[in-house]
Amino acid sequence: MFKRCQILLTDWQEEHYKMVAKKYDVSFSEMIRLGLCLDILFATKITYPKHKIGINQDLLRKAIKAKKIINKMEMEKFHKLISKIYFESRKAADVWKKSMAAYGK
Repeated sequence: MFKRCQILLTDWQEEHYKMVAKKYDVSFSEMIRLGLCLDILFATKITYPKHKIGINQDLLRKAIKAKKIINKMEMEKFHKLISKIYFESRKAADVWKKSMAAYGK
């Protein structure tokens, strides 16, 4: 379920996300969501190194390095990758939630 949130971005952040959204042929909102999910995964890997992330990191690297993902992958595979990123990010967010609950926060 999506919720509408207003966020404030600096000029360079807006420019960056718009550029990347165009590069990967996704909407600005989708790019923000992907960026947040990748941030959750990256931060979880650092903070909770024992947590295993179920994403093929080679596939993710190749997808990020591609000039245009759509040219390098079939659209269906691209959407599966996005879904997997969302799924794994939600699992990672649960790790954070359980950890915070354990500390009574």
